Amino acid sequence: MSRRINVMIDEDTWRFLGRVPVGERSRAINEALRAWMTRRRRSDAVREMETLRTQLPKVSTDEVTRWIREDREHGH
Repeated sequence: MSRRINVMIDEDTWRFLGRVPVGERSRAINEALRAWMTRRRRSDAVREMETLRTQLPKVSTDEVTRWIREDREHGH
């Protein structure tokens, strides 16, 4: 289902949009918004991971190696 909206865009964006064929403008705007949302979600996820990383205790490489070996020995 599609929805019609009214938006205000900058003059330079309008000039660029003017070069997009009339029948393709909605698709072009939808694709641009989807790409923007994907970048935004990734950026938010990275920020959340960084916050979690600062809250978790430090783990040494030796400790991680030991956990992997133990896991393999138990057949997991």
